[in-house]
Amino acid sequence: MRTLCVFVVLIFSKLAFAQDTTLVKSCYGGGSLTVPNGVTWVIEKAYINSGDGYNILVSNSNFKKIYRGAEKLQTPYYMAEMELLDKKDGVFYIFYLRQSKE
Repeated sequence: MRTLCVFVVLIFSKLAFAQDTTLVKSCYGGGSLTVPNGVTWVIEKAYINSGDGYNILVSNSNFKKIYRGAEKLQTPYYMAEMELLDKKDGVFYIFYLRQSKE
């Protein structure tokens, strides 16, 4: 019984201190997103879209691994994957970010 109580306490303490959140942010090409103070962002996936019904996955190598508080995530105005879109103007990025406290 004691080991069960210890196990339950450990599980709940891990859940209480886990601070990772998944966010979805979008930004136009050439724009930027600013990371809030006290958190870090890790890009899990990035897509481009020009208003059509589909998104095109872009490589994470176009971006830094980790963005820290008050840093800017700058989106490229142009990248090679944009050639796959019908319209090249008004392209925006969709980011799936993992946010955690510093």
